[in-house]
Amino acid sequence: MNSNKALFLFDIDGTLISPGITARRLFVEIVTELTGKKIPLEVQHVAGFTDPLILKDMLQRAGIEGIELNDAIDKFFPIYYERLEERYKAAADKKIYDEVGNLLKELSEEKNIYLGLVTGNMKRSAMIKLTPFGLERFFPVGAFASDDPDRDKLPPIAVGRAEKDWNVEFQNENVFVVGDTIHDIRCALVNNYRAVGIARRDGDKEKSMLKSAGADWVFDTLPSSAEFKTIANLN
Repeated sequence: MNSNKALFLFDIDGTLISPGITARRLFVEIVTELTGKKIPLEVQHVAGFTDPLILKDMLQRAGIEGIELNDAIDKFFPIYYERLEERYKAAADKKIYDEVGNLLKELSEEKNIYLGLVTGNMKRSAMIKLTPFGLERFFPVGAFASDDPDRDKLPPIAVGRAEKDWNVEFQNENVFVVGDTIHDIRCALVNNYRAVGIARRDGDKEKSMLKSAGADWVFDTLPSSAEFKTIANLN
């Protein structure tokens, strides 16, 4: 057993970066083109949810069901990827959170710490969002909404890939999901992993929500590499 090996699985939007509104605008734009109806998409419709479920909800609110629903989903993502790739590069409102670059560099240099992703983005859109900041290089493994639209099923997929790629067995208590919504916390806990909540938006209110959801730790921003080592019991 490698009980001293820790795997941290990071969410992307709201945890590593603030993606701006480009992706959300594209969902509205493309759904309008496909259905002829403009369906609003607010933060509460997207935070913590996977892209396929966000899309399905929008299409159903537009009155699309059955075979037409599946056809619309199949048509949506190729258009979305193409437009996101083009527009995200030029988006002025995207940003990397201040502590992220140095933190990931430091964690990636730790012998017993391994990094991966668990995100509601499809794999291609995740890479589009991370690449402008050079963050994709820190995450050789991960699980994405393109693997399964149910976020709760993603952490074990990421763990399995990490164990295969690195030939390391991670004990459940040494797997940590790091994210900013109650859905991130839930997907850790239902798989008997640990949860690190990041309360960037609403201060004490958000901290309380993440704690109530069962987060083992809650921080205002991503903690230091030293604190990550303490979480992983590697100090």
